[in-house]
Amino acid sequence: MAENAQDKGTSAASTADRLRKKKKQKAKSAQEDSSGDSLTFPQRLRGYLDALVFAFILAMFIRSFVFELFMIPTGSMTPTLIGDSAGEVIFHDYDGDGVDDVIYTMRTAPGRNTFLDYLQIYLMNEDGTIKDQLFLLNVDRNLPRQLASHTQARKDMIIVNKFAYWFRQPKRGDIAVFKVPDRPERNSPFDPTKPVYIKRVVGLPGETVDFPAAESRLVGVNDPSRHSNQFGGTELHLTPHHIEVNGETVDWGALDYLMHFPRPEGPIRYPAPNAHLSRPPDREVVGPDEILLVGDNAASSSDGRYWGAVPDNHLRGKAVLRYFPLNAFGFLK
Repeated sequence: MAENAQDKGTSAASTADRLRKKKKQKAKSAQEDSSGDSLTFPQRLRGYLDALVFAFILAMFIRSFVFELFMIPTGSMTPTLIGDSAGEVIFHDYDGDGVDDVIYTMRTAPGRNTFLDYLQIYLMNEDGTIKDQLFLLNVDRNLPRQLASHTQARKDMIIVNKFAYWFRQPKRGDIAVFKVPDRPERNSPFDPTKPVYIKRVVGLPGETVDFPAAESRLVGVNDPSRHSNQFGGTELHLTPHHIEVNGETVDWGALDYLMHFPRPEGPIRYPAPNAHLSRPPDREVVGPDEILLVGDNAASSSDGRYWGAVPDNHLRGKAVLRYFPLNAFGFLK
């Protein structure tokens, strides 16, 4: 009987010891987990590196197949997208309606301070759409410098949807980014290292696109009741322009004021982007797997009128959103 009692007492003590050890181990494990001391430095470093590698792979996947950020470098899409690499864009309320208008000019040569003696003025609505467009001829060449206080250093930042054309063809009016085709016979600016271009879709596969003569769209006016004509010179307003696709007129609506095309002579001396070439053709035939793209500021845009339509496998995506500057944030039209 005594031995049995002693055995029971020893067993109880052993059980109590085991319970105390387990509690100590749990407390120690909890302390180690909370302090991170259970992981060695190489183990923690490996965890950080794994997270960074995963984040990098995810970012590259999104950049390659989903969305990509681009900056607008030039004025070829003015006023839809602003780029001021040549110091060409001035924001100033020309017609006195309280909304800054977009004034586009051009230097006579890169790096020189002398400007051409005309201004290309986009009169803007408050919502960012175009109200009217005019050329102001025979202005003082020093005038743009007098407007320097109104100049904003601005290069729009946009987001491009890279899978937009995976499942559908581009639509007329889309703003698309792409690589130019390699066509040396048409003086294409193709360069495998050059960034992508951005223009607006004008012609779709299989279409024949005609660009009517500019003479029918220039109307000379000097009407102080409409605008103050505060810079002197002669105002030439552009009537809405309609291109023809497969022999039928295409009405662009608000884009009519954008799609104007240069001509070889006349009162306006366009700063042709490819001055060594003859005037761009009046007609472009788009191939079955091609897209024709033209800049909104077509009077100063090197685009498909010079180097032809773009193979659809050169398309990089559709521009969908301007995210900078913040005061111009919004979806693109």
